[in-house]
Amino acid sequence: MPELPEVETIKTSLKSLIINKIVSDIKILSLKNFIGDKKQIIGKKIIGLERFGKILVITLSKNNTLIYLNIHFKLTGQLLYAQNTNKAFFKNIIPFTKTNKMPANTTRVIIIFKDNSGLFFNDLRKFGWIKITKKPIKPKGIDVLSKEFTLEYFKKMIKKSKKPIKIFLMDQDYIAGIGNIYTNDSLFLAKIHPLKKTLSLTENEINNLYQAIIQEIKKGIEDKGSSGADEAFILPNGSKGSHQRYFLVYQKENQPCLNCQTKIKRIKHHGRSSFFCPKCQPYS
Repeated sequence: MPELPEVETIKTSLKSLIINKIVSDIKILSLKNFIGDKKQIIGKKIIGLERFGKILVITLSKNNTLIYLNIHFKLTGQLLYAQNTNKAFFKNIIPFTKTNKMPANTTRVIIIFKDNSGLFFNDLRKFGWIKITKKPIKPKGIDVLSKEFTLEYFKKMIKKSKKPIKIFLMDQDYIAGIGNIYTNDSLFLAKIHPLKKTLSLTENEINNLYQAIIQEIKKGIEDKGSSGADEAFILPNGSKGSHQRYFLVYQKENQPCLNCQTKIKRIKHHGRSSFFCPKCQPYS
């Protein structure tokens, strides 16, 4: 699932490509993936792109009236930009499609601009969505990159929860933007077991975890996101991110720990896999 660094990378990549473009048509190939009346944005100009947690928000305007296209990629969503929607080819291999031509069998929505360039929203699992709203959709939790995500806020939220720390970090009602990849590696950096209860964390552990989260998120953005083993995440030009080369424990089951050479373990809880070093991250 694209997390904060991946969505931030998509946002940054698209800014120079679609700002000031006017929507001329929207082709909805899957009704499940598009919510709203497309007529509301046809003829409107894109004036901005923002990211709130894992949600990409495209701001459009016409006659001083603002409207928003909110995009959530969920597990396998992708957003590809083509200069010509009639002849859209990508040099890189597109995961899940087995082709470099768009639209592919996973294309759910096509947003076409006045100059015939456009965006292809692909989603293998059909969990992702595009929603038209009068206000941008924002998660309840504080965005990791916002000024409001302070150490004091982090401590306050932790003291409110009785969940295992791994589950707490992925709850978008507390902190927005962190998913399975960056949670696993942040916990490893802070030397905290994923099942450890939030209330049992020491002051030092909380401080270390806060710094580890910031470090991992910024590193992910620097590396243009993570195209993991499933290669679900790709940039709008079809290229891959590189952060998967620097995973610390995520997807490294039975591989030696970078610190102590102990084999990385994988456990499943709450429907997700957690990766950790049993020696560096003891459950105590």
